[in-house]
Order: sequence, then C-alpha cells, then structure tokens
Amino acid sequence: MRLKSTQNEFPASRLASPYMVIAILVLVGLGITSLTYHAIQKNKEEYVRLYEDKGASLIRSVEAGVRTDLRSKNSTIRLKLLLDEMADRPEIFFIAITFGDGSIMQSTFTESQRRMEQSFQRRIKTLYTGGEISRSLLYDANNRKVFLAYREFSPLSKQELWRKLKKEPTLEPMQKFINVFKDKRDAGAAEDAPDTVSSSVPTTHDLSKVAPVSIPQGPLDATVDVNTLKRYVTKYLDASSEEHGQPVIYVGLDAKPLQDMQRASLVQSVVTSGSVFFMAVVGFISLYWAQRAQRSRRKAGRSKAIVEEVMYSLPDGLIVTDNNDQIVYMNELCRRLLRCDGEITAGVDAAGVLLPELVPLYLEAREGKLRAEHCIEVSTEDIPFLPLAVNGSAIKDDHGVTVGTVFLMKDMRELYSLQAEVQRKDKLAAIGSLAAGVAHEIRNPLSSIKGGATYLKTQFSAGSAGERTASIVIDEVERLNRVITDLIGLSRPSDLTLKPTDLRTVVEHCLGLIAQEAKLREVVLTTSLPEGLSQVQLDADRFAQVILNLCLNSLDAMDEGGALKVSAMQEGATLHCIVEDSGEGMDTETQERIFEPYFTTKSHGTGLGLSVVHKIIEAHNGIIRVFSRKGQGTRFVIQLPVSNGE
Repeated sequence: MRLKSTQNEFPASRLASPYMVIAILVLVGLGITSLTYHAIQKNKEEYVRLYEDKGASLIRSVEAGVRTDLRSKNSTIRLKLLLDEMADRPEIFFIAITFGDGSIMQSTFTESQRRMEQSFQRRIKTLYTGGEISRSLLYDANNRKVFLAYREFSPLSKQELWRKLKKEPTLEPMQKFINVFKDKRDAGAAEDAPDTVSSSVPTTHDLSKVAPVSIPQGPLDATVDVNTLKRYVTKYLDASSEEHGQPVIYVGLDAKPLQDMQRASLVQSVVTSGSVFFMAVVGFISLYWAQRAQRSRRKAGRSKAIVEEVMYSLPDGLIVTDNNDQIVYMNELCRRLLRCDGEITAGVDAAGVLLPELVPLYLEAREGKLRAEHCIEVSTEDIPFLPLAVNGSAIKDDHGVTVGTVFLMKDMRELYSLQAEVQRKDKLAAIGSLAAGVAHEIRNPLSSIKGGATYLKTQFSAGSAGERTASIVIDEVERLNRVITDLIGLSRPSDLTLKPTDLRTVVEHCLGLIAQEAKLREVVLTTSLPEGLSQVQLDADRFAQVILNLCLNSLDAMDEGGALKVSAMQEGATLHCIVEDSGEGMDTETQERIFEPYFTTKSHGTGLGLSVVHKIIEAHNGIIRVFSRKGQGTRFVIQLPVSNGE
C-alpha cells in the first residue's frame, strides 16, 4: 500500500513576513483614515451647504415678499408680519434685517429671546459682507446652537427699481421703496411735508449723518420727468450705501438637526471605515495564515512522501496500526511476505492479515513487551519454510498514551542461505585439505595394484576365474582413481582460461554431444537462444563441463522420457543460462543439499558432479540456483556477468 507523493502538488511560493503584513496593514489603515477624514469633511460641508441653501431659500422668500409689498401702502407693517410669518417654524429661531453697520432694521426677536438677540448683535459686529455671496456661521446662543445664514438684502436692485419707474413714472414706487426702510417714528414727518417729501435711511445710530434726499413736490401719483426721477433715485441709493452700507438679512436656524446629521454621518463613516479596516485586517491575517497553512501542508506532504518512500524501500516488512489494531500502513515487502492479494486498505484489522504465528508477537509488541528481535519459522502456501526475525514497539504520544503499534518482519532466508553457503565452503575446505593430504598417498599404491592386476590377468587363460578376478581389480582401481581425481580437482584452485565467448556456441556444442543419448531415452531437446546475446568471459571447456553435467543429470531424472530445454536471456549486465527438465523433481531437503560433496540420490555416482559445477560457476564470478518441486521437474539458473570488453 503505497501512497502517491504530494511533493509537487502545490507550486512553491514565498511566505510573507509578519512584518510585511503589519506594514501593509499600517499603510491600509493610514489610507482608510485619510479617506474617512476627507469623507467626514465632505459630509460636513454637504450638510452645511444644505443648511445654507435652506437659509438662502428663506431669504429669497423674504425678498420676494418685499417686492410684492412695494405696491402696498403699509409696507413697513407688512414686512414685520412677513418676517414673523416666515419665522413661525420650529426649526427657525429668528429672522433679522440689519444695515451694514449691524443696526437692526427689522427682526422677529421676542421678549423671551432677548438674550439670543444680544448674542446675535455681539456676533454680527465682527462680520463683514460684500457682494451677493451667501455666507453662514455656527455659534452658541443661550446654550443653544444657532446656524446663522446671511447675505445682503436687496429686494430691488437699482436696475429693477429703474425698470419699475420706467413702467410707472410716478413718485409712488419711490415713496413705497423708501417707506420699507423708514422707522415708524419718521413715517408721519414724511407725510406732513407740504412742499417736499424728505426721507433718510433709518438707523438706531446718529441720524444727523444721513444726507437728506429731496423728492419733488406734488402728489404721489403725479407724473414726473423721468430724467429728474432717475437723478433723485440714484442720489438716494448712493447716500444710503455710503452712510449705512447694504442691508443684510439673517436667518437663525436650529443647528441641533445639523449637528445630529453630522454626528450620525461621523459615526457611520467611522463604523464603515472601521468595518473596512477590520475586514482588511481579517483578510490579510487570513491570507497570511492560509499561506502558512499551505506551506505547512506542502512540508507535511513532502515529509509524508519521504517517510512513505523510506518505509516502502525498507529491507524489512513494516506494518503500522492505530490504537484499535487497524492497519494504517503496510509496505510492499510485508505484503509479499504475508502473500496479501491486492492492496490492503486502511482500516483492516491486523489480526486478519498477519499469519497466526505472528499474532501473539504483535500483541506483545503492542504492549511494549517485545524488547528484542525474535526469530520464528512460519510457512505459507507458497513458501513452506519462511524464517522471520520479528520486532516491534508501541507508538506513544507526548502524554504517554499508546496511539498505535509498529511491527517489523525481516526475511531471514537470505541470511540462512549465506550461512549454509559458508558452512558448505567450510566443508569443502576441510575435504580439500583431506584430499590434498591423502590423494597422492593413495594414488601411488593404486598404480602398483593396477599394474600387478594387469600382469596377473595375462597369466590366466581367457574366461577363467583368475582372469575375471584380475579384471574386477583393474576396474575398481580405475574407479577409485577417478574418485581421487575428482577430489583433487575439487580441492585445488580452479585455473581458468577466460576469453570472450559466445554462449550459444558452447550450448549448441554440448547439446550435440548428448543428442544421441537423449534420443535413446526418448527425451526431446529444445533450445531458446536469441541472437544478439552479449559475449561472456568464459573458460569454454570448463563451462561446457557445467552444461554437460547438468544435462546428464536431467537425462538421468527422466527414465520414461520427457523434455529438456536449454535457454538463455539477458537482463542488463547479467546473462541467464537456464537448464530445465520435466523429470521427477526434488523435495526441499534435496534442494538444500544438492551442491554438497558426496550427496547424491542416484544408485551410482560419487556425488561430486554438482559440487564441481558449483565451484566452476563461482570461479566465473557467477551464481547458480536450483528451483524444483517434487513431480514437477527441475530448473537450474546460471547467472553470469556480461564481458567487460563488450
């Protein structure tokens, strides 16, 4: 069970520094603060402009009323009534008309508003207005906020008055215009004048400074010379402007709604900006932590891939389980050792996967009692003998709580094979030492015995008992001599004459030598020798001895006929030569001892043939293995390194 590596699932990205995030948030905060400040100021200006427009609208209404009342006989009284009617609204504190020097011409102040009137007069002394531009002011009056809108009061400009006089060239419009600015105290004096109508602009200041303006004598509805009337009007207006300045109209509005709107706008702007900044902070922090989490996931993915690759490549079988004894991970070698078909998914119970002999050892490992490596021999359907070295331990967290178990299994077959090989070589070395010391001592007497037997044989007549006895002695001496020769060949170092050799040539030569014997035994010879095989460094004669020996053993194993196949194949820098037959096969014990000296299952032979074969292959830096099952034939596999000169 091997998971895919997550090393390249996410593109590499640089994690933002927390100082960088703080710097960005500071810049964003400054930007939001600046925008909020400008928005608040703009809203304040908009609300002030709204109140200015409201005041200007009232002022224009008063001026329109005055223009309408110019045709009335009691203009002064009507102006007062007009102002009182306009000011009779809860959001309007007062309306006042003053001359340019601050003296009140007409107002709506009542006795209860005396303190507000005094505060108003103190405030307007510092004001100066010019032109037709509307202005405003916010001040405290009697513990109340007053929004004061004001501008020059001009119900009729010179051009408008002149247009009226041109349409109605009488003294009546002039008199009405003058009466608008006259005080009630002076109204009777103007009406009693017999020859002239004298008028001056009224004021609460010294009236002696005002130059009188004389109107031609006559009834008010009399027709006068237009040029003369124009001169008188111009003289009056100029005198009024010089002495008192242009009249100014003031509208005092309740500023509490304005302040409430500004305060609500301020709160809304601050809340909105705070929300935006909060979302920006949350967004940047979330981005920062998301980036950290992404990097952590990448690191965890890389670490997991590395750990899994290491566990997958372990030379030992590995099982990791959780605290419920369910498999979390199993590497490929463990799956092969336990002969698990297909992928083992997470969550499978470990007892259902492990071999029965391994379950008690797993329980000991889970409880932390399996302190040292424990060797056990088990068997499976495919492997009748499987030595395992088992180890394991419990996995605990920082608090000492067991959260899982790790269980290791090491395949000891290779180690056992190496141990057996060492023992075999030790045995061969001992036999070689014995043979070296005894062979020559035995061979010399054998030569004398053979010579004496040959001489005696000539002394007896053919077919006599003596002649037959002498022949038996000679045959046995020769057989004993062959055994001694094999012993000497097994014990002494192999002297090989290596040269690049085509394996196909050697195999075909050997099969040609045994073709007749195979035909007599009804054995079918086949080969699989592909062209293009690399040459191998071989001693052709000694390797031919190996092939002949293996083929003759195969023929001996097929008394009732069969098939013998010799094949070759190349895998990288290794050449495989395979000799397989359909004979009676071997059991496991025979396979383990097949290359031991003097071990044989035949009724004849010395048992040294395969030992010599094994030695010759080792001398060629090769490996020979045997695979066989009883009743299913035998296969010998020879592995040879490819020639370095290839």
